[in-house]
Amino acid sequence: MVFAVLLAGCSAPASSTAPTPGSAPPAGSRTIAVGTNPSGVAITPSGRQVYVTNYNSATVSVINTANDAVTATVTVGDMPERVAITPNGRQAWVANNGSDTVSVIDTTSDTVVATIGGLMVPRDVAFTPDGRRAYVPDFGSNRVSVIDTVSRGTVATIPVGQAPGGVVLAPDGRRGYVLSNSDPGKVSVLDTARNRVTATIPVVGDPLSVVVAHDGNLAYSADAAGTVSVIDLRRDRVTATVADGRQPNGVAMAPDARHVYAADAEGAVTVIDTASHKAVGTINAEGTLKSLVLTPDGRRAYATDFGANSVSVIDTARWVQPREPRAAAPPHAADCCSSRQSS
Repeated sequence: MVFAVLLAGCSAPASSTAPTPGSAPPAGSRTIAVGTNPSGVAITPSGRQVYVTNYNSATVSVINTANDAVTATVTVGDMPERVAITPNGRQAWVANNGSDTVSVIDTTSDTVVATIGGLMVPRDVAFTPDGRRAYVPDFGSNRVSVIDTVSRGTVATIPVGQAPGGVVLAPDGRRGYVLSNSDPGKVSVLDTARNRVTATIPVVGDPLSVVVAHDGNLAYSADAAGTVSVIDLRRDRVTATVADGRQPNGVAMAPDARHVYAADAEGAVTVIDTASHKAVGTINAEGTLKSLVLTPDGRRAYATDFGANSVSVIDTARWVQPREPRAAAPPHAADCCSSRQSS
């Protein structure tokens, strides 16, 4: 399993071979109408359901991947930004910026079964592999709240960098990585046994999303500066950057770890080769893409289009030659949900 701020899996045999140079850029194969300003997205381990947070609708749309139809719309707290699925697939936890809560959705009934309060602008959720603990960055307190998933009580708080946003845990659950949208941007490394910060990794620009590889040795961070940073987690430092130039917002990795997909605010997905750390292809899906996940077989990606109130369903095998990088857009334009005042 690949672990990401926006949990994703992929296994795309076709994506491991380059397409015919010069073929026409494909669009997302179809779009699915959801609520207002879709932001976060997560997929169940079975790959049968996709959960999409609608930031300005206070709802979550549930998509059946068999027919790409919305099967339920669940009312949650105000300004839901991101969503994560428990390892057993039975619950979806939603970070609600505006109401300072986390909504817990039963994925069988698609109803809210609990609301967790006592937070300060929660922005994301990540679970330990056994599902017993949830890590929730509190943007308003510069801390991460550690929540017992059975009692749903806070068992610890961890001071981290300024304005924490996304969070992801390593595959073994021993380390966590928290993105801080400070100046400059940072990634705080957590020791989950002791619930404390053990290192801070500077990155280029404000980090918006991160994915960790299967072996836990590398991470790829989408940065508002228009790059994807390659982080060596054994040495806790950035060892390479991949120019994107188009506000990459969300990242996901193939389970064979050969490619990383970076969705950007100008409607494209950049395909990055993890051996060379270079952009090798582009998929054009149009719109203002914010987050993406891949199906377990890796053949499709579901990407939220914040501006068009829809989700693009993308054929991950149909990528073409990379674009020429251009100057990055102003960093502040990339993170549309950095706080409740920014939306």
